[in-house]
Amino acid sequence: MQWKAELSDVWILKSLFQTSFPWRNNPVAEPFKVFIVDDSLIFRQIVRQACVCIPNVEIVGSSGDGRQAIQKIQELQPDLVTLDLEMPVFSGLEVLKAIDKTKCHSKFIMLSSVTQAGAKETIECLNAGALDFILKPQGSSREENMQKLIKEISARVKLIQDHVHHHVEPTKQPVSKPAAVVPSSSPKVVMASPVDNVCPSNLGWLSDQGVVGIGVSTGGPASLKQVIPHFPRDFPVPILIVQHMPPIFTKSLAQNLNQQSPLEVKEAEQGEKVCKGVVYIAPGGLQMRVANDGVHKVIELTEDPPENSCRPAVDYLFRSLVKEYGSKTLGVIMTGMGSDGFLGAQAIRKAHGKVFVQDQETCVVYGMPRFPTEAGIVDAILPLHQISQAVQRATTQECFV
Repeated sequence: MQWKAELSDVWILKSLFQTSFPWRNNPVAEPFKVFIVDDSLIFRQIVRQACVCIPNVEIVGSSGDGRQAIQKIQELQPDLVTLDLEMPVFSGLEVLKAIDKTKCHSKFIMLSSVTQAGAKETIECLNAGALDFILKPQGSSREENMQKLIKEISARVKLIQDHVHHHVEPTKQPVSKPAAVVPSSSPKVVMASPVDNVCPSNLGWLSDQGVVGIGVSTGGPASLKQVIPHFPRDFPVPILIVQHMPPIFTKSLAQNLNQQSPLEVKEAEQGEKVCKGVVYIAPGGLQMRVANDGVHKVIELTEDPPENSCRPAVDYLFRSLVKEYGSKTLGVIMTGMGSDGFLGAQAIRKAHGKVFVQDQETCVVYGMPRFPTEAGIVDAILPLHQISQAVQRATTQECFV
């Protein structure tokens, strides 16, 4: 049963609002302005109290009505808007579309419910420009729900605060980072451009016998929208994607991308044959790997433990691709927080496959691509709009420039 906050629960917040977060204040930075939109007074209070825990954050206003929010956002020009998905009069999606027509540069985080309709509309919001989303808790304990929501909001706001001010994820070590694997040859890192700097060794090596694995997290749905629909219908290898996202939402993401793409895009199913020219998205809450049943390569979905606090995890998928495809594995790591994909990238390089990463300038969060880049194990650093072309070049001698 979905949890709903009530005004009578306000007293519970008093103890929760004492939560402190270990981020240092920066007196030099400009205040990070946040505007809150939710038709629930209790949720507006929770978001407000979560935000005031973060140094340099200033709450510039709030609204319980989508129509009023549009006017206020344009007037106040906040850095970040927390936006409820389901509201009367104007929904969160309608607010986003209205703001998109203006010159406002505010960033948006959606607050969404765990329903099929909520998942579908959340994906539409992410495609419309929202950076991320937070699920409204569904537990039976109001206090635990509020504490979880405060923690989630605080983490997201701090992340986007850093992104807006620095366009880079705060420095942190990868989870259980091992000693770096030294590749057999020094990787050639290139900054791709539409005309020059095309690395000859990246042309045609994948042929039609390989596989493409993509790992992505924060900012993924909108970024994938600029990559997957640009593959041609006759693309000769399968593409497997891990997008860090809860159950239900991954299916909505697959359906959304399928409507826009020449290739078939689907949420992966247990035991199905891996086919060339099909895009498989790992279901939220499950690990995805490729295995061999003795005749074909097939999808296996498991409840194996999370890796890097993620299920599905990019590392888990990449290891399986290396096992089944060896040197014909191309790993692509795109925008996202954390280090998931780093160990998998090491495994790909050790097997003489290749690793492409999204560049810092076009990442929503430059976390996941940063670790393999700094470790010197990438073969190409690519702006978002060139990723699909670079992957296509790996399967053909044509340059697509």
